[in-house]
Amino acid sequence: MARIVFRRSRLQGQSAPVGMAASPWSDTLAAGGASSLAVATTAACRAIQQGDAGWRPINAVSHILWGPDAAAQRQFTMRYTAAGLLLNLIACGFWAWVYCFRRRPHRSSLFLSAARAFVTSVIAYLTDYHLVPRRFTPGFELCLSRRSFPWIYGALAIGLVLPEALTFMRRNTGPHLKAIKGGPHGHNQAAGRRAPQH
Repeated sequence: MARIVFRRSRLQGQSAPVGMAASPWSDTLAAGGASSLAVATTAACRAIQQGDAGWRPINAVSHILWGPDAAAQRQFTMRYTAAGLLLNLIACGFWAWVYCFRRRPHRSSLFLSAARAFVTSVIAYLTDYHLVPRRFTPGFELCLSRRSFPWIYGALAIGLVLPEALTFMRRNTGPHLKAIKGGPHGHNQAAGRRAPQH
């Protein structure tokens, strides 16, 4: 997961946050894993809501390897389900890389990150269903209605921004929690230490 990195500024002589992540690759892995889980879970939930098996849209992703028969599989199998999960992870990992590409953490904000995730999900949809050959589509269209697509690509956007949002919350709530734990007692102790001795 992403973490906050601080370093001391030699020019200004004070500490300042200069980034939200240890490395771009750790951000990409976190965003890819979160978005893959969000997309798979949302697709399964949408299938159940339609009265179908939750494993079916996951299996349908493996049509890239096994052909359209994959979308007819309603049970968990290593052949179809494992392949579908892996392909979904690879695809979401690619979109996570697009999301993190040339990002500048020290200039970023949660609003800009959410906007970037939304734009990435729109590009993903256009690529999946208007640019790539039918054999390389996600496969959700083989068993889910088109009404499920906003949910699935919305889940992709949420998964992409989720690790960064958690880091943002931890960065902003951490100092407040320390201040609350210190309380007036800690303030009085600090004041006592500064009191002059007679």
